[in-house]
Amino acid sequence: MVKSVQRLMALALVLGSLPAAAQGPEDGRPLAERWCMACHVIEPEPATVASDRVPSFPVIAKRPGTTPESLRRYLSTGHTHMPDFALSRYESDALIAYILGLREQGIPR
Repeated sequence: MVKSVQRLMALALVLGSLPAAAQGPEDGRPLAERWCMACHVIEPEPATVASDRVPSFPVIAKRPGTTPESLRRYLSTGHTHMPDFALSRYESDALIAYILGLREQGIPR
């Protein structure tokens, strides 16, 4: 009985991580369109400012300090100039994958 419960828990841990691992940039684009594009340029081109001092997603992606962890921290805390939205882990991972995917599209810094 104990071994069955342990196996079930191990399986749940493995399967529970699959949606986040399977996350791709294409899953984050609709979220970026819905939550972010009113202020940020979310397209790979142009890598410019969307409005007063608001960096584009390509610019954010190209910053040396931009990592999945730094974006996750930023998205999970309140900010003065950003809307207060609560993203699920799935949505957060999708948005992060989309932003970081822009880094690989050859956009100059």
